Amino acid sequence: MRLAPLALALLAAHAFAGEPVVGPVPSGQMQPGYGVVESVAEVRVAPERSPEARERSAAAGGSAPAAQGAKPMYRVTVRMPDGRLQVRDIDKPEFRAGDHVLLTNAGDIVPD
Repeated sequence: MRLAPLALALLAAHAFAGEPVVGPVPSGQMQPGYGVVESVAEVRVAPERSPEARERSAAAGGSAPAAQGAKPMYRVTVRMPDGRLQVRDIDKPEFRAGDHVLLTNAGDIVPD
């Protein structure tokens, strides 16, 4: 029963935190091609930290808050013709669910 108050506190903190904080989309997961936008969500993208910085934080007994320095972005999920999902982060809410788009080699999204 001790976990119930903790779980409620975590849920309340998440509800009031605003956009979720996410890591950047790894470039190795980006594949070019045409697709249809499935969703657009407001997120905050945390800057990528080097392995050395993560080790120093852990060695010191803690870590920097993920939200510190996080940049507001829009995470766009695109369904490709083969059924795979591709994800990109953009600065402006330029697309809506159902839009046909092209994902470029550079990681951009352009209208189809």
